[in-house]
Amino acid sequence: MHIRLKLFANLNQYLPPGAHRNVVEVEAPDGATPHQIMDLYGVPRDQAHLVVLNGVFVLPHQRSSISLSEGDALALWPPIAGG
Repeated sequence: MHIRLKLFANLNQYLPPGAHRNVVEVEAPDGATPHQIMDLYGVPRDQAHLVVLNGVFVLPHQRSSISLSEGDALALWPPIAGG
């Protein structure tokens, strides 16, 4: 299946070739979970603080169980500090 992988801030270093800005369409195993996608592209799980699937926040305990589908968009952000 194909999904859109979006990596923000310092996570963009894990984008595979062919990315435009911070987005790339990738092939993923059918039914892959967010954690499986992170592992596949070498994104450290502890650095993906905010995980969003099709615009909906994925809770940490769901990241190993929720399955992605064809055409989904998975976006990852590192921890962000501000003030």
